[in-house]
Amino acid sequence: MSGNYQERFWRELDQLKVHVYYLELYLEKTERIERGLNIVLAIASSGSIAGWAIWQNYQMTWAFIIALSQLIHAIKPYLPFSKRLKALNALTNDLESLFLSMENHWFNVSEGRLTEEEIHKLHMQIKGTRRQLIQKHIGSESLPKSNKLLAQAVASTKIYFSNFYSFQEQQQ
Repeated sequence: MSGNYQERFWRELDQLKVHVYYLELYLEKTERIERGLNIVLAIASSGSIAGWAIWQNYQMTWAFIIALSQLIHAIKPYLPFSKRLKALNALTNDLESLFLSMENHWFNVSEGRLTEEEIHKLHMQIKGTRRQLIQKHIGSESLPKSNKLLAQAVASTKIYFSNFYSFQEQQQ
């Protein structure tokens, strides 16, 4: 009866999970970059001052390192990492909640308890919510695409659905 709409709903569920995993991986990558940048800045500032005091015959080198770390510190608020961290953290949480809601609806969809029209409306509602969440948290900012992270997200999604919905793999 509603096989085509069930399949569309399932595909959306699958894609939403890929999206969630991708953003989680992107968040982890961005956190590592931000943390690394902060560590380098701290070491450069503190280490250079100590180095300058100990090895005064390299004053120009230490002055350059200190000036460079101060420059990076000054432009850091304009780099995308801090803003991206906040946006990705909120978006990932909201999309995971949306995924759980959609996964919960999957029971009624898969059992044929909803008409094609009801499945379609539910599907469009979820797609609309996803779009609104992305617009709310990311807005006009863009995330550079990472094929490596996308491949990892797809692999994690396959494992997730294999563990919990192994019968669905035959449909994909």
